[in-house]
Amino acid sequence: MTMMRPAVHGEVLTPRDPGYEDARALHNSMIERRPAMLVRVSGAEDVVAALEHARRHGMQVSVRGGGHGVAGRALGGDLVVDLSALRGVTVDARARTAVVGGGATWRDVDQATQAHGLAVPGGRVSHTGVAGLTLGGGDGWLSTRHGLACDNLVGAEMVTAGGRIVDVTGEDEPELMWALRGGGGNFGVVTSFTFRLHPVGPTVVSGMIGYRVADAPAVMDALAAVPSGPDFAWAAVFMTAPPAPFVPGNVVGRPIVAVVPVWFGPAEAAGDVLQPLRAAEAPLFDAVGPMPYTALQSMLDEGAPPGRRNRWGAEYVREVGPRLVADLQEAVLSAPSPFSQVTVSTVTDAVRGAPDSAFPSRYGGQYLIHPMAIWIDPAADLVNETWAEKVTAAIRGHEVTGTYLNLESPDEDRVRWAMGEERYSRLQRVKAAWDPDDVFRHCAHVRPA
Repeated sequence: MTMMRPAVHGEVLTPRDPGYEDARALHNSMIERRPAMLVRVSGAEDVVAALEHARRHGMQVSVRGGGHGVAGRALGGDLVVDLSALRGVTVDARARTAVVGGGATWRDVDQATQAHGLAVPGGRVSHTGVAGLTLGGGDGWLSTRHGLACDNLVGAEMVTAGGRIVDVTGEDEPELMWALRGGGGNFGVVTSFTFRLHPVGPTVVSGMIGYRVADAPAVMDALAAVPSGPDFAWAAVFMTAPPAPFVPGNVVGRPIVAVVPVWFGPAEAAGDVLQPLRAAEAPLFDAVGPMPYTALQSMLDEGAPPGRRNRWGAEYVREVGPRLVADLQEAVLSAPSPFSQVTVSTVTDAVRGAPDSAFPSRYGGQYLIHPMAIWIDPAADLVNETWAEKVTAAIRGHEVTGTYLNLESPDEDRVRWAMGEERYSRLQRVKAAWDPDDVFRHCAHVRPA
């Protein structure tokens, strides 16, 4: 361990050091792992030194970006390459690009890019890490206009398993760039990302409209009636009404279906667009109005704080028909925790029409169903995990076309199924070219060919 500290400019933490316990904490508090060493790197050169140390001492390596991954693979190795200090965001407003450190969160990106009236698609919770979300796809509100985060990735700095620092572009390394756009962390440590930016905001129309859970069939029909297009995004959340300022006191704690509509077009046109939704059933509350884009990006943060226990799933389906809606109603009515929920969102034309990449689930499914069991008390693990399994099984009783690996804890068979044989074989060839010894295996794992 003493050999490692002089070799890096960043911080090296072992179980004996102050700060180690905080450094190993993940978003999902169910993950209890104590790696021998966390190297909080200051740049790519520190990554090279950390990988060399791991090689010499026979240590397995994992990589931590934002620490949001529900499977906890960030702490899968003996030595953790911790990117959390690499949070810089450099915006070139003229070129409409941003260079983003591998430890940045989407809050860092949104604040820096919105200063120039620009943005890139990135998640729905602002403290999510850029690295994991992008390498696994990166679905967000802005995907209705501009596809996934990975679709907007135009360059990367990556450290290979052998310790080489490479600049990756679609022109110089087309196969590796293809793989980084949705193929996970299988190929190296990405220390920075270069994104294409788009004019957005600064104001959008969004918020939340809540309905009785019994009204879910009419609400889902109304969502289908809202004209689709690049300026409109939505998610429907089957949840327990939270104690938010906009939720009436007599509604708090009741099962509801909450719709989050997002309108990126002219504010004066939002009323006409949302009219079918507002006319569906009498809402319990309606808190939709103009807000800053940065507020939209952080609007759901309070419902997803770090430190709770989490068990998630994700299934793409072709349609949300009456039987599936009934299953989602039953899910929220039977949830043992008030924090648990099931979200429904759409796969937009911008996502389906993006250029080919390693991201596997663009084409078959029209909707993503995302059950989240979230609770606090470890003594309630069994009942909440059982709920998550039952809800997932109910969803799989419908026509499932794929999964979003970022939201799961997939084993290798599940990864292979999600990718499909042709895409998986192509990823194996890229893996063999860049990580033939399978150093980077603590991720949605693809074995080298």
